[in-house]
Amino acid sequence: MRLPLILKSWQSPLLAASCALVATAAPAFAADEPAAAPPPAEAAPAEAAPAEAAPTEGKPAEAKPAKTEAVPEVGGAVESAYGISDDAVPPGSRMDWAARREIRVIQKRAILKEGRHGLSISAGVVPNDDFFAYVAMGLGYQYYFSEDLALRIRANYTLPQQTSLQSSLQASRPDGPGLEVRLPQTLLGYALAGVDWNLLHGKLGFFTTKLIEFDLSLNFGVGAVMTKIVDQGKESSPTYAPDPAGNVGATMQIYLSDRFALGLDYTQLFYPKLRDLFGSTTHPGAGGVSHPLAATVSLTWFTSGLQ
Repeated sequence: MRLPLILKSWQSPLLAASCALVATAAPAFAADEPAAAPPPAEAAPAEAAPAEAAPTEGKPAEAKPAKTEAVPEVGGAVESAYGISDDAVPPGSRMDWAARREIRVIQKRAILKEGRHGLSISAGVVPNDDFFAYVAMGLGYQYYFSEDLALRIRANYTLPQQTSLQSSLQASRPDGPGLEVRLPQTLLGYALAGVDWNLLHGKLGFFTTKLIEFDLSLNFGVGAVMTKIVDQGKESSPTYAPDPAGNVGATMQIYLSDRFALGLDYTQLFYPKLRDLFGSTTHPGAGGVSHPLAATVSLTWFTSGLQ
């Protein structure tokens, strides 16, 4: 019984010494361990600007952009400091719809005519004659007093081409010979001087890539026509007589550039029928008014404008 008691008595001082040694070493081990991270600090507000570093010696400080204030919305879009940009326009806003529609308006005239001269060549037809198809070729001159008023002089030569109507009427028929056809008067040419009054000006757009200007004017003038008159029984000795004439019409000019324009002309002529020079003839068909019309296409070259 004495042996366990001795061991117990021997263990008690040893256990006490061990506890004392652990208690002494615990603060040292605690000091070697890393310290716990402090709790994160709250983020600084967005308004707070970072502190500027002091400029180094010998190096100028860089200019900082001025702080801009918020700009209110305009039509549903936020406007930046430099204006409304595409990135700042939200879909579905009023500014977004305006950008999609892209409404275009007619601009002012880009090609001016006031004080300019124009030289033109033309070609066309006189289609309202049953027995002749006239080919008309001519020259013209224009001077523009203003954008809406111009002096116009033109001269056209008409080349008569006989149609098949006369030959079909003169052909023999089953019930007898053909008809006798006589053409007492033939148009050879005309010269006119008048005024162009511009009423309409506009522009044509082609696939939103190019705008072409045009204008429409009315023509009024007087002049003379040259005709060939053949009296009955005197076919071998025709008479060439100038007759006074008047005209009305319309012209549309499409401006290809500042110097060139394409014109579409309609001219209605009026002159007396079968009239000799400065007097009437004894031809049975004398009297009345002839009214041929001419449809021509012209190309006009313009001089430089006013400086």
